[in-house]
Amino acid sequence: MYAINHATTALVLKKNAPKTNIWLLLVSVQLVELLWVLFNYLGIEHYSISEGKVHLDYLPWSHSILSAFVFALLAFILFYFLLKQKRTATVVAIGILSHILLDILMHEKDIALSPFAAQPAYGLGIIRYPVIDFAIEWAYGIACCIYFGARRNMFIMVSIFNLLDLPVMLASGSALDIFVQYPFLLPTFILFQIFLTWFFVARFSKNKRVPS
Repeated sequence: MYAINHATTALVLKKNAPKTNIWLLLVSVQLVELLWVLFNYLGIEHYSISEGKVHLDYLPWSHSILSAFVFALLAFILFYFLLKQKRTATVVAIGILSHILLDILMHEKDIALSPFAAQPAYGLGIIRYPVIDFAIEWAYGIACCIYFGARRNMFIMVSIFNLLDLPVMLASGSALDIFVQYPFLLPTFILFQIFLTWFFVARFSKNKRVPS
């Protein structure tokens, strides 16, 4: 799932924990991806490009099911027991787990059960069908906005970001070969997307509709 739609998950969490800082929720839903960026920079994880498609060949430390549960558990312990913020502990842990659950729906079979075994690996592979992928991701982002009670500018922003992702979804042939020549560009591009979507979601989340 692309950055904007992970970010909108934070709106669902914010709706259920209004006092929790939106930036903390945004970090929680993208923690797994931030680690993927870091591990790619360090050469711990890697991806490949073939026929214009990105394949996440090795990402078990950031994206395995066990890793996500460990990250969520550590966050829960920090906020629940050390900082005494029980509601925050719950929503942050859910935010971390949400990333891996959504990626299992969209990814190829590249989500390992743990970093210590390549199999079994999970992923429904919706990403292989760009039009369906786009429709599901856009609908998910819009649904999160509706649930939150967002104003029109949030809906427009989510739609624009999804449309901007469409060329990458539809890419074929040599379209993404630049990432082969410069592997650091893809994690950098994703990191930029994360920060940009954080900015707009955090900004527009302040203008929430008041039920009549």
